[in-house]
Amino acid sequence: MSRISSPPYVMAIDGGTESVRVAVIDLEGRVVATAAQTYNTTFPRSGWAEQDPDEWWRALVVATRACLARAEVRPDDIAGIGLDATTCTLVALRADGRHLRPALLWMDVRAAQQANRVFATGDPALRYTLAGCNAEWMPSKTLWLAENEPEIFNQTAHLIEYVDWMAYRLTGRLTVSLNTITQRWYYNSRDGGWPTSLFAALGLPDVQRKIPAEILAPGEEAGHLSAEAAAVLGLPESVRVFQGGGDAFIGLLGLDVAGPGKLGLITGSSNVIGGFVTDEFHGAGLFGAFPDAVVPGLWLVEAGQASTGSILALFKRNFAADLPPATAYTQLGREAAEIAPGAGGVVVLDYFQGNRTPHTDSEARGAVWGLSLHTSRAQIFRALMEGIAFGTNHILQILTGYGHSAHGITACGGATRSAVFMQIYADVCGVPLSVTEVADAPLLGDAILAATGLGIYPSMPVAAQAMVKVAKTFVPDAHNHEAYQYYFEQYKATYGQLRDLMHAMTRHEGSKHGN
Repeated sequence: MSRISSPPYVMAIDGGTESVRVAVIDLEGRVVATAAQTYNTTFPRSGWAEQDPDEWWRALVVATRACLARAEVRPDDIAGIGLDATTCTLVALRADGRHLRPALLWMDVRAAQQANRVFATGDPALRYTLAGCNAEWMPSKTLWLAENEPEIFNQTAHLIEYVDWMAYRLTGRLTVSLNTITQRWYYNSRDGGWPTSLFAALGLPDVQRKIPAEILAPGEEAGHLSAEAAAVLGLPESVRVFQGGGDAFIGLLGLDVAGPGKLGLITGSSNVIGGFVTDEFHGAGLFGAFPDAVVPGLWLVEAGQASTGSILALFKRNFAADLPPATAYTQLGREAAEIAPGAGGVVVLDYFQGNRTPHTDSEARGAVWGLSLHTSRAQIFRALMEGIAFGTNHILQILTGYGHSAHGITACGGATRSAVFMQIYADVCGVPLSVTEVADAPLLGDAILAATGLGIYPSMPVAAQAMVKVAKTFVPDAHNHEAYQYYFEQYKATYGQLRDLMHAMTRHEGSKHGN
């Protein structure tokens, strides 16, 4: 490709839930090397989850140096860095840039009561979340901090997200990502910006002054590496750093989901479903549509499932201890492949950690029903996969109801390693499901941001089309799709039948721990 010139590589940094991952990627989308370094999550109380930003930095340094060593490229050959991280991870900084307390991780749901009060305001900004406000989101967490740790809140000079913190540590420049503030702070670049009336209704009229004033869209340059960062990372100060956004949404670029008609499915402990539309719309059962949150000129639509891969992990730990850990999923998949669609009448509701969409119900919980003395482990494991796929299909059904159907899904993440699971997804949803050569879509999305920011490609959609390659497509089986319709309807009916019971049980158990 004649337009690609030296230096020939970019670096991608993904701040995940359990680790930071770093990759060196060339300008045609080939991964040269990767490295990861874990960090700890603490759970001080039920529903709480915190991480130490100092551990983030130590992990980032270790992973970066390891990746460079594995890549065997000269540091001068790295032209730019693209970033992504978990969203809804709140970092409170002093005026000198030091954090005041551990970061409240995305999965921290201590602010459930505050979330209910945010939604009760009825503020127009809430059109992004018409079914309810999630306890994970930033106004909920900020209100909790102000009410429960007022000394910390009053000392806070800057409220930022994990991805903003990375950009700051790398460049010394405090900015916020347009992507994360639009999705998680109710910011609207086309209609007044910050939701000041919402902040006032919550008793937080001054909170905007704690958020950095500089807003950068994904792919905009945050600056060059600072001398300090360059020295510890082993990179030259000439490397340019480009602001990123939420992992799942930058991951859409890494799936070549950068325009209407496609949907991205980012699998992991939880699932995120995202896509782009040309016109604004808002509806219960979805998050968004968010203006210009990733691709300029397009509206991002988001949906999600709070617990997916984590459900399978729970089953493996507790009901497959006889299998070698390294091959347990493979064996369980083989067993499940022998079971017909419908899993012998076992139905699973995948709300083990609440429901993000379509119900936005933090008090919902999972259910497994249809069990009999004939039920096998293989049937239950298949039912778990089917329940997760039903949750995805429910979201697709709602999106279609608003006039935005997709002609295909592109998936990434841990679930794509299972051909059985991918075929179940395709059969349940009734649309082709593709997986890409680079399974780690957020990292490739970071590379796309950097390559576009460097001017190698004229736009993110053009860069995505050039750098993303499909490895395999799973075509839905029409017979299986038809067979699944009955079980899908039973799945949807389960929530309505059990909702009140689930809420009562969640509140009862929470009362034991003072929640």
